[in-house]
Amino acid sequence: MKLVIFSEAGFMYGFGHFYRMSGICDRAVREGRDVTMYLMADDTARSNLDKEYIEFAEWKDPEVYGSILNRNVLLVIDSYHVDLQLLEEFRALAGDMIVIDDNIRLDYHDMKILNPNYFSVFMNYPADRNNTLYLGKDYTLLRDEFRLHGERTIKEEVTDILITMGGTDPLGRTAVIIKDLKEISETARLHVVCTRAYRDLDEIRNSLGSEDRLYLNIEAADMCSLMEKCDFAVASAGGTTNELIKMQLPSVLVVVADNQRLNTMYLTENGFTEAMYDDDAEVIRSMFSFDKRKQMADKLRSFRSDRSGKDLICETACSGGCDE
Repeated sequence: MKLVIFSEAGFMYGFGHFYRMSGICDRAVREGRDVTMYLMADDTARSNLDKEYIEFAEWKDPEVYGSILNRNVLLVIDSYHVDLQLLEEFRALAGDMIVIDDNIRLDYHDMKILNPNYFSVFMNYPADRNNTLYLGKDYTLLRDEFRLHGERTIKEEVTDILITMGGTDPLGRTAVIIKDLKEISETARLHVVCTRAYRDLDEIRNSLGSEDRLYLNIEAADMCSLMEKCDFAVASAGGTTNELIKMQLPSVLVVVADNQRLNTMYLTENGFTEAMYDDDAEVIRSMFSFDKRKQMADKLRSFRSDRSGKDLICETACSGGCDE
C-alpha cells in the first residue's frame, strides 16, 4: 500500500508532529516504499522544511483529500486540527487508517489508534468503542537516530546542560531559562538548541557565555549526541519528551501548552521527570542534586524497548500491499 501522512507544521502549529512523522517517512524511504507527507503549513514551515517526501497541501479540503485517498492507501494522520466527522470520511476512502493520538482528543470509534507516548498505557481509553489500541513504549515514534549507546552514567558534578524548547518557542522561554541557569551555576556549559524560526535568536546569542554553544536546525543524530553528553535537560514537554526518555536523560519538562499537562503530570508524579509550569528556577536548581538525577535515570530504564510505532506502520503498509 502507498503510505500517506496528513499532518501540520508552522510557527503556531509547532514542528512536533512533523518531526515524529518524518521518522516514519525516513524509514519508509530507506525501505523503498512509496510515501508522501502532506502538510498544512505556514510560511515559516515552508521556508524551513525541505524533504523529498513533503507536499504542502490543505488536505482538509474535500477536493484535495478526495484526489489523494483510495483503497490502496494506508493513511496515517497526526493533527490536532481534524474533527471526528472528517476522520470518518478519511476512513471510508482509505484502504486502512491509523490515527495518532496523545490525549484521547476525540470520541474515536471503530478506528486504529496509536498513542506513541510512554505514559499512554495508563490512560483510560473507553473499552466500548471498538477501537484497536497501540499504546506505550512499543509504539513510540522516534527518529531512528535516537538510540542510547551503552548505559547512562550519572556524574556527581553537572558540567553540561541541554536546553531545547522545540521548533518555535513562541513564548520566549529559552532566554529566561538561560538567565536562570546562569544565576544558578557559573561553570556548567549550556547547549542551546533552536531553529531559525525563533524570533529572539539575537537575545539568546547575547545571553550565552564563551563556553556555551548554540545549535541551529540540527539533525536528529546531533540531538542524540547532545542528549548522551549532557547531565540533564530543560525541555518543552512536547515530542521531545519521548526522545529524552528514550535517551534516559534526567529532565525538567517545561509545560507550554494545555495538551502537555497530562503526560507531564503522570511522569512527574511517578518520578520519571521534573516539571515547570511557570518560571520557577528552584525546579531547575534541584536538578543539580546527584541523588535526584540518579533516581530519575534508574526509573527511566524501565521504559526500554526495541520496538516502535514505525515498525507497526511499515508492517501494516506491507501487509496491505501484499494482499492486493
